[in-house]
Amino acid sequence: MTCHNFLLLAERGYYDNLKFHRLIISFMVQGGDPKGIGTGGECAWGGEFEDEFHPRLRHKDRGMLSMANSGPDTNKSQFFITFGKCPHLDDKHNVFGRLVGGMEVLNRIEVIKTDRKDRPNEELYTRTIEIFTNPFDEKDETDEEERERLEQEKEEEERKRMM
Repeated sequence: MTCHNFLLLAERGYYDNLKFHRLIISFMVQGGDPKGIGTGGECAWGGEFEDEFHPRLRHKDRGMLSMANSGPDTNKSQFFITFGKCPHLDDKHNVFGRLVGGMEVLNRIEVIKTDRKDRPNEELYTRTIEIFTNPFDEKDETDEEERERLEQEKEEEERKRMM
């Protein structure tokens, strides 16, 4: 659900030109709030969605992508990217990806100065998030094909029964 939420929001352009509103050196950078202050956002289906943790998905490295939340089962649109290992976040925030490129950009972001409230002194924005392949679209197509196949089999059985 976490990945699907992020992909849907990205495909809709939800994250385009949104501000990274929080940055803590050696910890993470956070964005995904349309208000740009850390208090807004909603999931792709409206409201919030439940946590989903997996023992293999951990905050084990630099560049891990995870959902920000305000407590259990309060995931919406906000996300963060880690600057290093953050095991204290495991089973509290949904890890749903990792950077596969752009580490040099993450390195430059990490050293930006912040104010006392961890807000970057420079404006940081996501220009856009480009989805190359959405596996959920492929699954939807496969599900539709499977439904059509089952319906055809059912119709064929019905015809045979009528004979």
